[in-house]
Amino acid sequence: MSLLSRLRLRGQEFATDTRGSVPIEGLIASVWLIWWFVASIQFFDAFRQKNLNLKAAYTIADMVSRVQQDDAVDAAYIEGLNRLFDYMTVSPEPTWVRLSSVIWDDKDERYEIAWSHASGKTPAQTTGSIQPQVTRIPVMPQGEAVIIVETGMAYEPIFDVGLASQWLTTFVPTSPRFTSCVKYDPDDGTTVPACVYDGDRMMELNGDGNDDGTRDPSIDSDVSG
Repeated sequence: MSLLSRLRLRGQEFATDTRGSVPIEGLIASVWLIWWFVASIQFFDAFRQKNLNLKAAYTIADMVSRVQQDDAVDAAYIEGLNRLFDYMTVSPEPTWVRLSSVIWDDKDERYEIAWSHASGKTPAQTTGSIQPQVTRIPVMPQGEAVIIVETGMAYEPIFDVGLASQWLTTFVPTSPRFTSCVKYDPDDGTTVPACVYDGDRMMELNGDGNDDGTRDPSIDSDVSG
């Protein structure tokens, strides 16, 4: 019998052999079962934390949307929102919250930042930095403003199953409910900013005067710029 025939015969015998070792097969199966169990816990925890992050972001967005027309948010308010975010997500890792007021400018045909502030050392949004996100902002007419609530949460996996450390972020646009835009107070002694457009149809952050006759209807006529 040739060597090739012997190898073919041995292969057929091995393929039809039903003998086995229960301890060895059990050990092999248990390794895969343990890995599957650990991986399931890890991916479930990651999705659970991401879901908590999203729910907390929508809660904050709903709060900001209810700011009254005579009120304004400031840096202390946003830092307080960050503490609320930490409480709702129960995250031991670093987090941040950023609020931005965005308008649509017909003249330049782009979304522009009226004001933006973030907690901690996170940079504020700018008109340039918001452009990559414009597909996530709803279509708006000239003069309308939306608040963009962004949150970030550092996530460290419990187990090493191929899931890397990462930032879990959210991006939630929301329309103000009781005013045309949410105002921001820089806490530097200046007049509380209002939703006003100047002659270039750009949002002004100070004063209530303009040169094209448009203004936020919530501004009293006796407010000085």
